[in-house]
Amino acid sequence: MKTVDSEYAAELIFEFLKANPWLNTPGVMTRDDYHAKDEAILFLQQMVIHGANSFGDISQPAQRIVSAFLLDFMGKLVHPEHPLYRKAWLVDDSKSMPDQALQIIAAAID
Repeated sequence: MKTVDSEYAAELIFEFLKANPWLNTPGVMTRDDYHAKDEAILFLQQMVIHGANSFGDISQPAQRIVSAFLLDFMGKLVHPEHPLYRKAWLVDDSKSMPDQALQIIAAAID
C-alpha cells in the first residue's frame, strides 16, 4: 500500500481512461442528462466492484455523465485551487495503475 497525492491520482485516472477508451466516447452532456445521474452512479459503483469493458446497456445520458464525471474529477485533481488538490489516497501499489485508479474512483463516489 502507498499514499498518493492528487497529481499522481490524476495520472492514475488518465491511465485508466487510456486503458478504457470507450469511457471517452459518449459525447458532450446535454441539459436533459441530469435525470440519469442515479443510473450513472450505479454504473460507477458496479464498475469499481466488478469491472467493465463497455457501458453495456446503460442509457446514453448515463454514459455521458460517467464520462464527464471522470474527466471533471481528473481536472479537479490537478487544479491547485480545488480542495481535492490537497487530498491523498491510499492505494494498493501491487495493482496496475488502472486498478489503482478504480480505488480512487471508489473513494470519490462513496
